[in-house]
Amino acid sequence: MLRLICYTSTTLSAGCPTAVDITISPDIMPYQPGYVLTCNADGYNPVYAWTGTVNSVDIGSPTGNTYTLMEEGDFDLTCTVTINGDLTCTVTMDMITGTTLGK
Repeated sequence: MLRLICYTSTTLSAGCPTAVDITISPDIMPYQPGYVLTCNADGYNPVYAWTGTVNSVDIGSPTGNTYTLMEEGDFDLTCTVTINGDLTCTVTMDMITGTTLGK
């Protein structure tokens, strides 16, 4: 006789992000308006959200894995990654701080 036991309360983590990294393109200092920040995460179907400030003004909560620096000044930004679906994951994030100078 074969018996199969399923544990429905088991938390799956195979699709949860294990790392989040922010890159900037081009990666040449000084940073300038038009440079693009890209948030990269592994995991199944990641959802990206940006928070923080540019020139001490809250940017709101734009979504997507990219954020374009549009103006000169100081920025302090966080990319937060969550996973949609039935997986239970810890929220994962990365932060970047810098100054954008004019062209």
